Amino acid sequence: MRHNVESINLRMDFQYYSRMQKDKEDVNMFTLSILLIGVFPALGVVFYVGASTLIRVDTVFNIAFVSGAIVFIFHLPFRKRLNRYLGELIGYTMIGWGLIITAALMGCNFLIHSKPVADIYKIETATAHPEDRELPFPVSVTLSKQDSGPKFVPASAYNYFPGMLRFRGSEEQKFEGSPKLAVMTTAVGIFGYRILLSKELQ
Repeated sequence: MRHNVESINLRMDFQYYSRMQKDKEDVNMFTLSILLIGVFPALGVVFYVGASTLIRVDTVFNIAFVSGAIVFIFHLPFRKRLNRYLGELIGYTMIGWGLIITAALMGCNFLIHSKPVADIYKIETATAHPEDRELPFPVSVTLSKQDSGPKFVPASAYNYFPGMLRFRGSEEQKFEGSPKLAVMTTAVGIFGYRILLSKELQ
């Protein structure tokens, strides 16, 4: 009798383990959805908004890493209940939630901002880019560091953001001959990072 009970218990334990292992190997649609949202739409928002935000790449990476780490720590006590592999949990939190939270923060900073202000800079050098096969040709400039007068954003700050000093199309290129001035209109986002709202060469 005792032998039969032990056999039944072992069979039940084996069946429970097999079922848990099968559930772990099955695709979790919620986990997969969060991961895909982080990799595609959220990462796209980070790139799109980041192109107009005066925030360095390493800062964006740190925000994503810290956000993902916090979500990972929060999920860690529930790992057995979630029945997921550790690597899957890391990808779900660090890549999925990390990028989603970063995109949400940067999006809010971009949409909610202070009153726009304009800075005018003298152009030091200007280079056209006919290889881009656009008309008018895109123009990259460097700003004069000797420009006098107070600025909301110093000219040296744009050294880290060369893409912001590349002007495309007739809406951004309003000069004849060679450009003399760059007008950069910026505002401070809700989280303190300045965003570029518009720019033009004169």
